[in-house]
Amino acid sequence: MVWTLLIAGIVLGCVYGFYLLINERLKRMETRMDLLTGKIASLEKGVDVQEPEINRKLRGLMKNGETVKAVREARKALGLSLLEAKQYVDGL
Repeated sequence: MVWTLLIAGIVLGCVYGFYLLINERLKRMETRMDLLTGKIASLEKGVDVQEPEINRKLRGLMKNGETVKAVREARKALGLSLLEAKQYVDGL
């Protein structure tokens, strides 16, 4: 019984330590991503960036009430996850 509790405690401690490590790395990555997003936004102000051609097609689908099709097309054309594609289409 004591050994079982000891092993369970060690396993739980390792899992919690792993969680803390991953959580810290994610926070650092989010911070870096925010910094890079700000840098990109400032660069875009000085550069004429062409909008992707797919945006016109996505807007047309959304105008016709085919949001699900638009999300599917965004995923296929841009290689986005379902959530990213939904956010992309909503942002248009």
